[in-house]
This record gives sequence, C-alpha cells and structure tokens, in this order.
Amino acid sequence: MNYCRKLDRDKLLKRSEQLGNLLWRLGYRKEVVFKNLDIAFPEKDRSWKENVAKKSLINISRVLLEFPRTPDYVKSGEIENIFSIESGKELIEQYKDEGLILVTGHIGNWELLGAGLSWNFGEINALAYRQKTEVINKVLTRIRNASGIRIIYHNEPKKKLIRALKDRKILVFLVDQNTIRKRGIFVEFFGVPAITVTFPAKLAVKYKKPILFVYSYFDEKTKTYKSEISKINFLIDKDEEETACNIVRAYTKKIEEAVRKHPDQYLWTHKRWKTRPKGEKSIY
Repeated sequence: MNYCRKLDRDKLLKRSEQLGNLLWRLGYRKEVVFKNLDIAFPEKDRSWKENVAKKSLINISRVLLEFPRTPDYVKSGEIENIFSIESGKELIEQYKDEGLILVTGHIGNWELLGAGLSWNFGEINALAYRQKTEVINKVLTRIRNASGIRIIYHNEPKKKLIRALKDRKILVFLVDQNTIRKRGIFVEFFGVPAITVTFPAKLAVKYKKPILFVYSYFDEKTKTYKSEISKINFLIDKDEEETACNIVRAYTKKIEEAVRKHPDQYLWTHKRWKTRPKGEKSIY
C-alpha cells in the first residue's frame, strides 16, 4: 500500500503494466478469461482475444495499484486532472437532490469512478461485500471512506440502503457479478442468460427513484479516466415486479454496450455465467 502511494503516477502506471504482463505470463485465470471471451465474442479470432485478455489484466492491475492512491488524489485535488465526466453530468445534477440510484459494472476503474463521482456530487453510498479477513476489510473501507464513499455491506440490514435513499443520497451498485438465484433473474448478456441482481431495480420501482447507468474507461492517450452517464430506458408495466425485471434487462444491456466499446477493460476473470438456469450444464 505505502509503496504505491510513494510512486509518482507515471511510474505507478508503468508498474501496473508490468504486473499485468506478469499475470499474463503466469496464465492467471486463463481458462476463465478465454471461456468468457469465447461466449461474448465468438466471431473474433484467437489473436484478438489474446490481446484483449492481456490488456484486461493490465487494467485490473491499474485498478489494484491506483486504489491505495485514490484518497491522495482526492485530498490533493489531483482527481480533477485524472477523472472527467464526458457526458451525462446534467442528469445527476437534475436528480441528486431527490435521491438517486446509479448502476455500473466492472469496467475501467470502478473504484476511482466512485471517488470521482463523490468529488463531483458529494458523498456517495455504495453496496459492497464484506471481506472474509477483517484486517483487509478495514483497510479497504478506510480507503473508500477517505475517497468520499460510504460503504454499506451486503450483510447489513437493507434499511440502511432505504434510509440513505429516503435521505436523498446517491446509491451506487455494481450489477454485473454472478449471484445466487434468490437475488436475481436471468437476463441475456452477450446472448447468454446471466443471473443479474434485481435489488437496485426493485428499489427504484418501490420508492419511485430515478436510476441511471454510469461507467468509466481509461484513455491511453491522456492517461486519464473518463466516465459516461446515461438514462436507462425501460418499459413501465402495471406489475411492479415486471417493471423491475425490465429495468434489469435494460441496465444489463447498457453494460454490454459499454463492454463492446472497451472489451480490453472488462473484468473477464470473473465467472459471470457461473449460475445456470435449472437443467443447464455448467459453463466453467
């Protein structure tokens, strides 16, 4: 952690590239990465997939090594120089005072995205899994809190999230991880059913709160992170449950569109299609 904080940012980015290349040579989660790429981009050849796989490991390394530095970026104001909102800022400005739900995915630098949003719009609240090792959990929480992100854990009472929403706070959810059946529904992701969390959608419907999509990507030329914010268009059904399902389908489509734009910055190491519909054989 301290090592990362002592390096200047150019050196840190260089170390990220070196770490990503090392992970590639070691074959880190190689089978999972290529299985995912085969599912998402069956039309692409092996050379293209190898290039995307390697760059995605470099992107993961950037996320890991820049994470300890994020509070320093915020404290010094440097975050203004390395994070920008390219489109949709007016959408959050429009809704932020009435309570707002933002959904995103593991693309670009999702940790720095939270800090960047907090810098622009004030403290945000994010749902996160509690780490098994308490020491690690405390370190992660301290860094996130110092970056302007208040963490609410999955195993905490849901009333904390509801209270934050009623208090007109901004809630952020990562919605592209595999989950258990009772927490989601199957929707198409790159043409293959993937179980996807429904809770953010249900909150939006029940409490009549706006829900937007946001993601970040790393610009190789400027060495900065850029983000885009957009509306989620969905059908409103007479049945609230079905409306929530429509929202889930819509934000999953948004994530797919973002990944297609920046496939080399997605978290392909994750077993996104692990949980299968009943009767289907395992993918991994």
